[in-house]
Amino acid sequence: MFGEGGWFSGEQLVLLGAVVQTMAMLSRHQITLRVTFITGSAIYIAFYLLVLPTPLWEAAFASLAMATATFYGLVVLLVSRSKLFIPGSLMDLYHTMGGMEPGEFRSLMRSSTRRVVETTETLTQEGEVPDRLYFIESGSMWAEKNSQEFTLPPEVFIGEVAFLTGKPASATVRVAPGARLVEWDAATLKRRVQRNSRVRLALEARIAEDLAGKVTRAVNSET
Repeated sequence: MFGEGGWFSGEQLVLLGAVVQTMAMLSRHQITLRVTFITGSAIYIAFYLLVLPTPLWEAAFASLAMATATFYGLVVLLVSRSKLFIPGSLMDLYHTMGGMEPGEFRSLMRSSTRRVVETTETLTQEGEVPDRLYFIESGSMWAEKNSQEFTLPPEVFIGEVAFLTGKPASATVRVAPGARLVEWDAATLKRRVQRNSRVRLALEARIAEDLAGKVTRAVNSET
């Protein structure tokens, strides 16, 4: 198969491995990059062990080590993008929140509490820095700002500006009994997202989307 009388000469095999791994480095698709790089490593390992008169074990092991590390990264990537690893009890929330990959969502939910409100609760107090971040899944909610009261729709974050900036809440927000929400201790969540930039960026992007929706609704209500 390799060498004289085979499909590829030693030189052709090395060239093929170089071309395949170069293609991997040029790919912007992470799965394609990893699969192609592993393929190129396999070609090099075949050259080191099957073509040369004396196998180059050190070089083969080095290529195997790189291929193994790349394969591990591929598995982690596939798991992070798979919905199969989201618990069934959280699947509805995953679809409600949206805007995140499954792995980022799972990481975010590890430090959360999901519950149903039993009595009217004040989530944020105008002028005070809340110590929690909330996502309201469903239920009635209203806000008070500058002595004016207005209702808020569900499926939004509450306390998100304070979470991002550390500034006091701009309004007092309350939820009625029966509302379903997810809450995070702000300090714990900040430490978690600081350790994982992908989760931090995903959360910030989702909050930005939420804020844009709130601004749009506020503008529409004034026109």
